Amino acid sequence: MTTVNYNSTKPLRNQRGFTLIELLIAMTVGAVLMAAVMTAFMAQHETYLVQDDVVEMQQNARVAMTALTRDIRSIGFDPGRMGFTPLTTPNVTADGVAPTLVFSRDDGTNALKSQTVTYALFDAFVSVGGNDGLVDDLGRRVDGGSIQPVAENISQIEFRYLDENGNPINGSGELGHVRSIQVSIMATSANPATKAVPPSQTYSTPGGQEWTPGNGFRSLFLTSTIHCRNLGL
Repeated sequence: MTTVNYNSTKPLRNQRGFTLIELLIAMTVGAVLMAAVMTAFMAQHETYLVQDDVVEMQQNARVAMTALTRDIRSIGFDPGRMGFTPLTTPNVTADGVAPTLVFSRDDGTNALKSQTVTYALFDAFVSVGGNDGLVDDLGRRVDGGSIQPVAENISQIEFRYLDENGNPINGSGELGHVRSIQVSIMATSANPATKAVPPSQTYSTPGGQEWTPGNGFRSLFLTSTIHCRNLGL
């Protein structure tokens, strides 16, 4: 029978730990790998933020133009022959340009009642953060009600009123000759770019205005000529 002595003090072989140099090398390699991972993550995160900002800007511009197109086509809709004045837009220049749109139409309730719709830029109150202090939101008001936001971050807008030949009318006194409206808008990103700052760009509107977005902000310029279906009938 063999007896095992568990109290032997003989050192066990091949049980060595890491040396200080090996530990430093492992930490250095780990730090390099972590730095590479963080660099890739930050680059991807920045790309995501840029794409999200651009998509939101494009969506705001599309919503604004869609809403304006739908309403402009209905200017002067008067199946009951009430005889109201279709366009009452103030401050139209001699080149047919104005920053606002005010028009009337039948309200569609079969009550022989006209409604007045106003489009203009204002400072919308958002649920998070409140007002931003900038008149850069497209708003819509019906009759004497409160103005409602249509699209945010629409920093510039121009309405150019054209006659049946496509020529701009001469001031507010010629609104009865309007047959189409040329709408131009400039949408901007909600946040300035932190990297890959877009180059400064100036847009020339059909009415002769020069629009330049804020430094570092991405921008989108749209213009469309919309025929007023119910005018000139």
